[in-house]
Amino acid sequence: MDIKPQFVTKRDAQELTGFSCETLKKWRLTGKLTEGIHWIRVGNSERVVRYNALLLIDFLQNYHDLSAHQRAIDAYLASLPSNQPRKSKARKTSGR
Repeated sequence: MDIKPQFVTKRDAQELTGFSCETLKKWRLTGKLTEGIHWIRVGNSERVVRYNALLLIDFLQNYHDLSAHQRAIDAYLASLPSNQPRKSKARKTSGR
């Protein structure tokens, strides 16, 4: 499964989910939403965050089935370039 995250502002996340910015912030601070998965910090700022729109929607859809949401998280993490297997360089074989 190839998941392409779209990171959105808190206002966009509010519009997307119907939950207030304050509720989204509370979920971040209480750990319901995980940093690096559901949201990221932008630059060196502690205040500027972006939400992973796909996982935020999946979180809400599967709020009462966390194992289903965990499968979406696993698929997202597996799709990241940093988690792709390294391509091995073809070894030259000698003619012997």
